[in-house]
Parts: sequence; structure tokens; C-alpha cells
Amino acid sequence: MLSNVLKRVNPARAIMGRLFLWFWVTFIVTALLAIWGSRVFFEELEVVDVKPRDVAELNAISQRLARPRLADASLLELLNRSSRGLRGRLAAINIATEELTIAGGPPLRANDKRDLQRLVSQSSPIAIKRGAIKLVGPVFFERNGERYALFSAKFDMPERKAPPVLLFLIIALVTTTVLSWLFARTLTNPILHIQGSVKKLAGGDWHTRVDKAANRQDELGQLARDFNTMAEQLESMWGAQKRLLADVSHELRSPLARLQMALGLAHQQNVDPETLTRVEREADRMEALIGQLLALSRAEAGEVSLQTMPLSLALNDVFTDANFEAANSNKQLLIQAIPEYTVCVDSMMLCRAVENVLRNAIRHSHYLTEVSFNADATHWFIHITDDGDGLSKEECERIFAPFYRASLARERESGGVGLGLSIAKAAVELHHGRITAAPANKGGLHVTLAFKKQ
Repeated sequence: MLSNVLKRVNPARAIMGRLFLWFWVTFIVTALLAIWGSRVFFEELEVVDVKPRDVAELNAISQRLARPRLADASLLELLNRSSRGLRGRLAAINIATEELTIAGGPPLRANDKRDLQRLVSQSSPIAIKRGAIKLVGPVFFERNGERYALFSAKFDMPERKAPPVLLFLIIALVTTTVLSWLFARTLTNPILHIQGSVKKLAGGDWHTRVDKAANRQDELGQLARDFNTMAEQLESMWGAQKRLLADVSHELRSPLARLQMALGLAHQQNVDPETLTRVEREADRMEALIGQLLALSRAEAGEVSLQTMPLSLALNDVFTDANFEAANSNKQLLIQAIPEYTVCVDSMMLCRAVENVLRNAIRHSHYLTEVSFNADATHWFIHITDDGDGLSKEECERIFAPFYRASLARERESGGVGLGLSIAKAAVELHHGRITAAPANKGGLHVTLAFKKQ
């Protein structure tokens, strides 16, 4: 459960989140490296106030180092021993030879060594600071006939906890967050716009075009313009297909009429009845196919005549015929009470859509077909469920394509040509609705017709 929540809130799952994180991390790392580099390589030298306590400590140590009884001890050992009572390190410079002796510990930085060499010429102790290192001195003492300058090197953090670095980091975080988010948004907005247009085009909205993104002069703009070109070509091809279907349907009407007249003459001339019956059956099938092609062409052309009427009045004849067909097939049709909806529909197209889906359900049910209704704030729905063999999810997505026939449960023995559900889909979309199919919970197929409220 927790892993699923983390996956949903993970910003790296979306391209905008990845772009934002990439640029934000880049900015922050750059800022931190700049701060670190400025402190390491560009620390300013400043003269600070000398604390009497530091000078007193140096004087006491210099007097101890100058004692004759310690003349035989090494200077380095004495400096190490004296440094134990300090919160820092001691360093001594031979005035004559400029030799530097430093108490144990990590070596001083080159800048700090140069600063010690410069301070040797001072006649009285001063304090300088570079970064967090404060140098105090010189205090002079003599040892074995040689003159030395004594210094102390201590870590000196600011007494006031002024947060210039913290403030800088906060400003950097806020600034880089805003800039990175704006930059990522300018890149992902056109991508999301193109993605939405692709979904609309895939859903059959052939007029979909990308507007704002197409005006860009970068690769995203070129992608948007290429998408528009593709959409125009698809719209043109789809229009040509619809015109072809309509033209072929009209052109087939004339030879079909002549064929039916010839069949009538053949019956009068006592031609073989069995042969004539077969030809007549095929002619009827061809006439039904042409009628369905014409209905599909009219639906896809958007020819609609809307009227306001009670839903029960619009569907009464369809359900009466469906009950008769189910009874003749020894099957049962259960129709929920039609709600008292007043709808604005093209009654012929609505009846064609419901009839095609309902006849398809009755034909493929084992025994029972159910019809139910419901509504929400924006749509009203008709649900048609059968108890047949059903379809897979993949087939449910394809059954509304023209001439498609499922290969498993719904075989060619049904006698259809694969246009009934295509006509139903076109008729529903004519009302700005949608039609979907899904496997039923108890087996069979569940088809939902959704119509937008006017």
C-alpha cells in the first residue's frame, strides 16, 4: 500500500518532474560548489581585535621557552608541550634563518604560512584572520643565542551566529525552485497539449489540431506542425472513405434493383425454384448490407434531426420488437422500467443504436438479456447485458469498428456483416455521447450507451 502511494507521488514518474528535479539539483549543486570554492580559494584577510588573554598566553609561553634549563630540549617538543593547554597550535619563526617550526597536527595552509612570515616584522602583537583561522603574534623570545617570533593559530568561529551562508542557501533554494519549475513547465505544457490532441484524434475527433505549440520555433513546434499535417491527412482519408462507402452504396442500389426485377421475371418463367431462392436470399443480404452502409454514412456525416420527447416514447417500439424477437428464440428479455426522462434526440438514430445493440445481445445470449437505466449530473445511460460467451477486453475495444467480427464467442454463423455496432457507435456519437463494451461480471457482454444531457 505504502509503495503504491510512493509511486503515485514520485515526481520522477512524469517528464515534468524529472526535468524539474534535474535542473533544480544542478542549480543547487552549482551554488554549493561556488560557496565552497569561494571560501577555499578566495578567503579575505582581515585584521581583528587582539584579545589580552591571547597575548598573555603567548608571553607566558615565550618566557617558558626562553628558560636556560630548557636550552637542550628541542623547540618542536617544547611547542607541542605548550600547545596542549591552548585551543590551537603554536608556531615559532627564527628571525635570522626564517625557519618555521610548527607544533604537531595537520600542516598549515600556504596562505597561513605566508601570513606568519609577513607578521615577523611587527613590533607588537596583532591578530589577523583568514577564514576560520586566527593568527596572533608576534611575541619575541631568545633561545640559545637566536631570536624567535612566537605565534598562535586558533580556530575562531564567529561569536554571532549570523547566517549569511544559510540565507544564501534559502534564497538559492527558492530562486532555483521557481526557475526550474517554470522552465520545466514551458517544456512540458506543449508536450501535454500534443498528448491531449493525440488522444482526441485517436478517439475519432478528426478536426483536432495543435494550436499554441505549433507556433514555437523549436523541436516541439516542429512536432506540433507535423502532428497537424498528419491529422489533416487522416481527416482527408477518413472523409474519402466515408464518401466511398456512400457512393458505392448508392451505385449498388441500381444493379440490385435490376437483379430483383430479373428474379421476378424468372419466377414467372418457371426457372428452377431452388436456384431462384438462393439468388433471392443473396440479393436480400446485399440489400441489407447496402442499407446498413447508407445508415452508417448518414450517421457519420452528422445528419441529425433533434426533437424533445419522453425517453419511453422514443424506445417503446424498439423494446416491443425486441421482446417479440426474444420470445421467438425461446429467450428472456428483462427491461427495467423506463425512467421518466425527457430527452433531446434524433429518435430514428437513437432507436437504430439501441436496436442494433439489443438484437446483437439477444442473438448471442444463452437465455437472458437485461436492459437497465441510470443517470449522473451530465449523462444518462442505457445498459444492455447478455449472458452469452462474452468477449475478451481486447475484442471489446475493436467490436465497434466497421466489418469487425469477433473470432471467439461471436462467430460468422450469426449472419451479420459487422456493421450493426459501428452504426450504433456513430449514432451515439451523433448525440455527443459514447458507447463502450466490457466483459460482464457473470459472463457475457455488458454494453453501455451514454448520452449527454442537453
